[in-house]
Amino acid sequence: MTQQTAISLDHAFVPAGTLSFQDLIDSISAQGSLFPTRQRDMISGLKRVAHALGLPPSDIPCDGRWLQPRLSKVSPALIGIQPKTWQNAVSNARAAMAEHGILERRHRRIGDLRAPWQLLWEKVRAMDDKTLQTALVRFVHFLNRIQVDPVAVREQHALAYRDALEHNEISKNPERSYRAAVNGWNLAIRRVPGWPANPIALPNRQKKIRISEEAFPAAFKDDADVLIASLGNADPLSESSRSRALRPATLKQYRRQIMHFASELVHSGLDASEITSVAFLLDPAIAERGLRQMLARNGNKTSRSISEVAALLRNLAKILDASQETREQLTMLASKVAARPQNGMTPKNRERLRLLQVPKHRLRLLQLPEQVFERPAGKRQPYLTALAREDALAIAILLVCPIRVKNLAGLEFDRHVQRPGDGRVFLNLSEDDTKTGRPIEFELPPDLVRLLDAHLAFRVPYMCPAGTPYLFPQRSGEDPVDPSVLAGRIARRVRKETGLTVNAHLFRHFAVMNWLDANPGGYEVARRLLGHAELSHTINMYSGMEAKSATRAFADLIAGLKEEDV
Repeated sequence: MTQQTAISLDHAFVPAGTLSFQDLIDSISAQGSLFPTRQRDMISGLKRVAHALGLPPSDIPCDGRWLQPRLSKVSPALIGIQPKTWQNAVSNARAAMAEHGILERRHRRIGDLRAPWQLLWEKVRAMDDKTLQTALVRFVHFLNRIQVDPVAVREQHALAYRDALEHNEISKNPERSYRAAVNGWNLAIRRVPGWPANPIALPNRQKKIRISEEAFPAAFKDDADVLIASLGNADPLSESSRSRALRPATLKQYRRQIMHFASELVHSGLDASEITSVAFLLDPAIAERGLRQMLARNGNKTSRSISEVAALLRNLAKILDASQETREQLTMLASKVAARPQNGMTPKNRERLRLLQVPKHRLRLLQLPEQVFERPAGKRQPYLTALAREDALAIAILLVCPIRVKNLAGLEFDRHVQRPGDGRVFLNLSEDDTKTGRPIEFELPPDLVRLLDAHLAFRVPYMCPAGTPYLFPQRSGEDPVDPSVLAGRIARRVRKETGLTVNAHLFRHFAVMNWLDANPGGYEVARRLLGHAELSHTINMYSGMEAKSATRAFADLIAGLKEEDV
């Protein structure tokens, strides 16, 4: 059996014998037929592209399919050059490839295949089965490239193919291409004479857990609806958690979790007809059965969703006045599957913030809104100008008012943007607006007010009709923009203008980073800035972020002590 060779997935789709950038540099340097300036430009272009990709020229193949997805990720702004300079570098690198006859994308040819694969592929071509050819051609050439014989193909090779697709960004949907290849392989076993009879297992994509509500008794659904309605009404004299009304979003989440847990019980083997009330779910034996089913689905490990469901069952036992024994047992179950709280930010967000600690990158983000507004309005496409300014205004607000993107997207003039008449402008979020139920108010600085007024004077009729009450409206002006749409626009605008990867929520982290860097230990102000309910949450999330400034301040203290007179 032929073993899979240690060919890097990075070069899994690069044809054998493909020249590298270093090969081209050496060849161009050695020949004397080019004008000196042309020779210099080609070599410079190859080196600059290699530098932008973060690889030595010897590791960059002269293959268009390998280069294209990687070049598309390069941001000229991030590497400190003008877009035109980057275009010239890429053009010179392509010219160097053309000088060596690398003009067109190399197609997969049957002559590239080794004998065992050639024989099989000739049979596929002779059948003129377009379904098989389309599904298998890239997979077959991949297997040939990593030197796996047809009789040795197994599931791990198909998974390596999917990894290679993802790594090289060959396909827009690697999962779909992988599944098509596996299905094509199994189909070839049935259709192609002599095809190796070693089928490849395909993982089941079915992840639907929640069962249709029609499967449950009407009494159960009615009971759940009555419970949710009661939680939405305040009862100041109640000794349970119903003393305050829960937010609509919370009520919706609770009902979804109740139905999800009931579905898990059905998956565990319980008949849906037995679930006649919410109280039925609170029986400790039933609760444990459902939680074990959820754990089994998650590799016998707890998760945030499992922890939340267990906590909900515990809380519902108190609300529905279950027996003390039932409460204690549900409390014990909830404690056993409680997920550990997240300590600090995710590694990905820390990495992105680390880049923003570099002064030139931080300044590029801070100056982005005004730079967009300073550009002259396009007379031929005013909508694009208005759209860019609206994106820039959203970024400008997030830089000084680090609110959640849901609040940003729903800003209304009368409710949230208030002008008391003395020239000042405030952004005000009430208790009903914020996630924590705490009001928060920002006074907008003059430069932001200027951008706001400039945009409002220009946006009609390109972005919305006159009189639209929303700061970030849909084109009809009847509703605010969807938060996910606005978040995507913000991330794309920042990427386009600066080359930085900054999503809408990262602005909240960016605000705290800047504050703590200037004020080590200033967590209470950070808490108020973000609208957190508890100081402990702020400390848990951002602890250590001010380490750089704290250590610098301590070093300055020691240096000062050394200079004191005794």
